[in-house]
Amino acid sequence: MNNRSLLRTGIFFLGIVFSLLPDFLNLNNNLDYNAKIALRMVLIMIFFWLTEIIPISVTALMPLVFSPFFSDIHINKITGHYASPVVFLLLGGFILALGFERSNLHQRIALWSILILGNTRERIMISLICSTAFFSMWFSNTATCLLMLPIVKNIIDANFQGPNETHFTKLLFLSVAYSSSIGGMATPIGTIPNAVMIGFLKENHNVQIDFVDWFSFVFPLVMILIFSMWFFLKSRFKGAKEKLRRDLIVKKYIKLGSLTREEKIASAIIFLTASLWIFKQYLNDLFEINLSDSVIAIFGSLFFFLIPTKNNKTLLNLNWFKKIPWNVLILFGGGLSMASLIVSTGLAEEMSKMFDFLSNFNFLIIIFLIALVTSFLTEFTSNTATTFLFLPLLSLFAVNNNFDLVQVLLPFVLAASCAFMMPIATPPNAIVYSSNKFSISFMVSNGFFINIISILIISFYIFLFNKFFVY
Repeated sequence: MNNRSLLRTGIFFLGIVFSLLPDFLNLNNNLDYNAKIALRMVLIMIFFWLTEIIPISVTALMPLVFSPFFSDIHINKITGHYASPVVFLLLGGFILALGFERSNLHQRIALWSILILGNTRERIMISLICSTAFFSMWFSNTATCLLMLPIVKNIIDANFQGPNETHFTKLLFLSVAYSSSIGGMATPIGTIPNAVMIGFLKENHNVQIDFVDWFSFVFPLVMILIFSMWFFLKSRFKGAKEKLRRDLIVKKYIKLGSLTREEKIASAIIFLTASLWIFKQYLNDLFEINLSDSVIAIFGSLFFFLIPTKNNKTLLNLNWFKKIPWNVLILFGGGLSMASLIVSTGLAEEMSKMFDFLSNFNFLIIIFLIALVTSFLTEFTSNTATTFLFLPLLSLFAVNNNFDLVQVLLPFVLAASCAFMMPIATPPNAIVYSSNKFSISFMVSNGFFINIISILIISFYIFLFNKFFVY
């Protein structure tokens, strides 16, 4: 066994020891048997998620490993969360995004928006930001950033060469990473924490938030965040009114030609799916059926396998499953299972007491503190893991203190996407940092201010307008 294997084995057993610390230190005397088992499971999952000694999606299977040790919790209750309706909503979203990407429609939309808006530096930036945020509402923020990065590089090569342009190009890269994270807040499928909250509330508090409810309330907030970020970033460079050459962008757009059959098919499928989400309740009442967001997502995605293109092939074929992030779906199911066990065993009731001191503050201050701590915590930890752990605790804190449940959880979940300082904070941050165009200190110095701006906007928006959120 080599040194690397010995190190991994040592860390693995250290995680087991870490999970037993409450027993050694007599910190779990107030817990019953099931809650003690749940606490050990949570600690070992947190340790493995932080060290990544095994893949994080494999760690998400830990509730199954611990299931034999729970005295009165059946395995079916644990496994059921891995097939939650929200898991299928995400699966449908992944398939829709994959078909959309295969059609190449994303490149046409991005180039078109730049040609319409982008003849100065500030307009180039806002067109890229809006395009990126739009795609991130439907794709994962990782996929969106990967799709937009080549377009950004082409724009830079065409317009921003020379030492005087270095500062602006750095900001342009940052704007794509940040708008990838912010845009995903607008829809339930845009980022994992959104879907986690919806699934958690449905399964543990019988609170149903559908696609339209979420989008209609959060989309205006996202637009405020997008333009606030743009105003901040454009204040960091000069020469915004100078006209720019766009020859390369024009040539690339002309080269695309007229809409292809593939692009028309993707447009029709996305339009159909979005329309069904919007008019879901009307259709349910009219036909006395029970359409859900998950059913609509799967239904819409099927058309990418059915409608032939000009060569009688379909946009998605037998190899579609190779591009689906199954690890994310397992991670989501495992996180929901963990959260459910924390609640059902009474562990959340005990752990939520750590937040009791917050009840002494004004409610706006409570929202702000929750968002602030979440934002800076996710600079160094997975926002998904953070969401899974703290959702059950904050939900009980809200219930025990008669606070509006959604008004407490929503700033927490949205702030989990507002980590703009560190490359390790989010995949988009890591992707743009890998371009080697700027230093960590540059990202930290700009990201810190956008963190604070985002937290303040989220806190005030939710405090003032939550009454308009129908759920």
